[in-house]
Amino acid sequence: MPGKIILTTCSLNHIAQAKSLGDSVLQFAPDYKLVIGLVDKLEGRIRADYYAPHQLIEAHELSIPFFDEMYRRYNVLELNCALKSFFTAHVLEQFAPDTFIFLDSDMLLFDSLKTVEDELAGASILLTPHILSPFPDDKNNPNEKDILKTGMFNAGFYALNNDSAAKAFIDWWKERMKDQCYERPKEGLNVDQKWLNFVPFYFSNVQVLRHPGCNAAYWNLHERSMEKKGNSFTVNKEPLIFYHFSGYSLQQPDKISRHQTRFAMDTNPAVKELFSQYRELLIKNRHEEMQQLSCYYKKEQGLLQKLGLKK
Repeated sequence: MPGKIILTTCSLNHIAQAKSLGDSVLQFAPDYKLVIGLVDKLEGRIRADYYAPHQLIEAHELSIPFFDEMYRRYNVLELNCALKSFFTAHVLEQFAPDTFIFLDSDMLLFDSLKTVEDELAGASILLTPHILSPFPDDKNNPNEKDILKTGMFNAGFYALNNDSAAKAFIDWWKERMKDQCYERPKEGLNVDQKWLNFVPFYFSNVQVLRHPGCNAAYWNLHERSMEKKGNSFTVNKEPLIFYHFSGYSLQQPDKISRHQTRFAMDTNPAVKELFSQYRELLIKNRHEEMQQLSCYYKKEQGLLQKLGLKK
């Protein structure tokens, strides 16, 4: 059994992002096995050699007894977020890794994961906060109110030691993901992510990862200065370990994220180069083609609506 595993999850329309993440894993963390949790059905729409050598597990293979209720209840985004904890539990049980890292499919590694491993050595659960310092007092987004709405921690990354505290966390998370993974801000719900606010209080051995090169993204660029040194990137003079390209689109290649107004790509050559590399990788992995693949469960939801069985 592999001692180190990275899990990512996606539907087929984001499989090119998962493959791009996998390319970076092969380059910077070849001692890790990448598992792709597919919130979809393959149905022969892509060949196995597209995502090889990584392992792909389809959602129905988890044999969740109430899975039909979940995909009837949730839209595709909510279902993806809800199943993250279930895929995590499956991987921990089936592969029994010593080190487990979850990364969203819209991330890339840019360095080894030794820093993450070192931080995890003394912890059971490792989380990254969205921000570590206040935003400038201006009219741009995101702002502190946005973080209050979305949650203190970003659910695009977490790392676990395979111990009792980590398993207790995942079991607790799974229970809430059955029927409380909605994107309903007025009810205080932001899919799976806002639930992480409780984790440092509910569970033991929880560590906050403060390294500026971990989960760098549009929401924390105000506190993270990026530079390019040779073929590598640094953040606040530290190595960039993984970047989260949340909200980036090939249709708007010069825009850092559709979710922010604070930064322009042209104001920082290193940021522009970073996104240029990501764009080239997505194009190489046929992202625009893969985006046309509709999620099987979205089609099922549409059928249920027509039959009057889904509200």
